[in-house]
Amino acid sequence: MSGEAWMAWILASAVMLALYDLAKKASVRDNAVLPVLLISTTFGFGAYLLGLGACGKLGELRGIAGPVLALGLAKSAIVGISWVFTFCALRTLPITIATPIRASAPALVLLMAVPLYGEIPSLLQGAGMAVVFAGYFAFSWAGRHEGIDFFRNRAVWCAIAGAMCSAMSAIWDKYVFQVRAMPVEATQFVFQAGLVAFYALALVVARALRIGGNPFGWRWTIPLVGMLLAGADWLYFKGLAHPGAPVSAASLMRRFSVVITFLAGARFFKETNLVRKGLALAAIVAGITLMWCAG
Repeated sequence: MSGEAWMAWILASAVMLALYDLAKKASVRDNAVLPVLLISTTFGFGAYLLGLGACGKLGELRGIAGPVLALGLAKSAIVGISWVFTFCALRTLPITIATPIRASAPALVLLMAVPLYGEIPSLLQGAGMAVVFAGYFAFSWAGRHEGIDFFRNRAVWCAIAGAMCSAMSAIWDKYVFQVRAMPVEATQFVFQAGLVAFYALALVVARALRIGGNPFGWRWTIPLVGMLLAGADWLYFKGLAHPGAPVSAASLMRRFSVVITFLAGARFFKETNLVRKGLALAAIVAGITLMWCAG
């Protein structure tokens, strides 16, 4: 694999991640969130098992140790909560607002890494974070022209909470795989299985308490959500497997999926106010680029 080949894997992952975002929006728009999450996650878990079987790595799941179980299930809870927030936001927010907020997670990761891991940002990284957060205010300006009060809208805060949980998940990944050096395949298996159990339990509790909004309707995009995410993750890990691939640059490059999602969302979901949103998106992309260059 050449020195630049890992970039092809990461860019392919970004394209698949954009398709995942579009399928997610199509699946959850005016639909019940928890059934969509449970069904899509189950299909994603099945795709992961098929991938392990195709690679001949199912044997690595035997005798999963206690720390792997605990750390993997903790990640299931973090990601599960993140997806609930994100899907609730996508149900009502335009995709051209929701996905750029999600794409700001690298700035939040850097912000969290300062107190937790002592990773002091450079001047350029700090500038990138400031530009990303300026993008939030730019989206506030854009949202007001669609009747969305950015800082008082519940769906916007759900999107921000989802991005924060996503950043917490990245911080947790560093602890699990770098500090504790847990095996990837077994930990991801526990995480995927725990995620299915998390949504199944959440759905049972919601039904028992009669909590819920829209009724559930089947859409062909629902199984695609989990399968596309599993494929995007596989491509991402394939790129990271190359010794010369810097994880900071790879994770930030993957976030450029938001550009594809923005353009496709404008086309398929007939969203409006694109000039103002485009300026806000440009601020987030510029901030991510600054952090990438600094890394």
